[in-house]
Amino acid sequence: MTDPQTLADEALREILESQWQGVPAVVLRSPPGAGKTGVAQRLALQSARLLHQRCMVVTQTNEQAFDLARRLGRNADGFPIHFYARKDLDLPADVRTNGNIRVIEEFGHIPQQPGITIGNAAKWSWIDTGEAMFDLQVVDEAFQLPDYRFQLIANLAPRLVMIGDPGQIDPFVHCEIERWRCNPAGPQVSSPAALVKRHPGVMQMSLPVSRRLNTDTVRLVQPAFYPEMPFEAMSEDRELRFDVAGIVPFDAALDAVTAGAKIVMVELPPQLTGERDEEIADELVASIRRLLMRKAWVRDDGVVSRVSPEMIGVVCAHVSQVNAVRERLGRDLAGVFVETANRYQGIERAFMFVHHPLSGRADASAFHLDAGRLCVMLSRHRVACWIFGRQGIAQQLTRYAPIGDRALGIDDDPEYRGWRAHLTVMSWLANAGRLYPAVHGMIASAPGRAVG
Repeated sequence: MTDPQTLADEALREILESQWQGVPAVVLRSPPGAGKTGVAQRLALQSARLLHQRCMVVTQTNEQAFDLARRLGRNADGFPIHFYARKDLDLPADVRTNGNIRVIEEFGHIPQQPGITIGNAAKWSWIDTGEAMFDLQVVDEAFQLPDYRFQLIANLAPRLVMIGDPGQIDPFVHCEIERWRCNPAGPQVSSPAALVKRHPGVMQMSLPVSRRLNTDTVRLVQPAFYPEMPFEAMSEDRELRFDVAGIVPFDAALDAVTAGAKIVMVELPPQLTGERDEEIADELVASIRRLLMRKAWVRDDGVVSRVSPEMIGVVCAHVSQVNAVRERLGRDLAGVFVETANRYQGIERAFMFVHHPLSGRADASAFHLDAGRLCVMLSRHRVACWIFGRQGIAQQLTRYAPIGDRALGIDDDPEYRGWRAHLTVMSWLANAGRLYPAVHGMIASAPGRAVG
């Protein structure tokens, strides 16, 4: 059996070789935490330094552009990296002062010689030219780029590599899309999916290993969100331990992680609460405090350190839920990062606390069933994840099964896909004994006992 590192090396070699072979377009699919940005970095450096080409790198946000610029600035060995930015953009100090990074603001200042230029898709779209300015275009997080935005920059290079995670939240379009519902390559579709629909023969690859997720998490995430894209975990050298033993029922879900269960769920009694659930916010923050009070240690890829608030993240579906959690975090927990799933894309923490999107609701709407949203929530952690929600979610899914309202000519049914993913997650947690009922704000003392 081939080990994960060998699988990852072979996939990287294949994608790099495709550029030596002059493949015109490549779609590279990636599971969470597989090193997408690292692949984009290697492609850019190979293009500029070894193939003596002009390479443009497209990101979806300024923050992603900053991260990639930092990486290339550290690894380019003096080779200049150009950052294409608007004039009033507030650059981070480490980007602004890096001697390898040269900021350019004008279209005419883009270098004509071999090199690497980084910018977000919005900035690139302002270039008005009919001529190809680069030899290669590398699009990072491509599945978050709708096709209508890609078409604004598609002519800037004759060769293309699209890298992204197909399991994440679909790109958001700020207009009515009813007229394009029957078009599988419509402007609202993610750019890699639209490209494959228009050109089925385009080269497609997948990264076979997640460097972030552990094996226990992959057993859940892969069948639930990537049923047609198998992948493995890279590292098992991660664990949590406590100096203070668990002595109260509250500790059961925390101790489950030390016994090997890397993803578990805490269930409060069933109740209709709407978006904001004060009891879940209380329970969630109390669990974070208990994790720290028990003087937790974490080993992550060989590095042992005391667990700190900066290692912890909280992800919710709604801003109101984010606010409810933030209101309960004192100054001592200011380092805990709390955000919505949309803003958590591309971010990871050692430990994640998740507010289940269907918890406390009377229905199961398309927004809350969205497979990409739940996938983001359950794939941000490196070591462990605790899900918080109300009992009865599995029954709620059964009551609100999708009606199959598909557009003519479209095989994909996002509502069914999300419903199936949610049901797979709840069934897996129940069958694996990962559901821990919370009683009066305290987690029950029945570790491993499944609750139907």
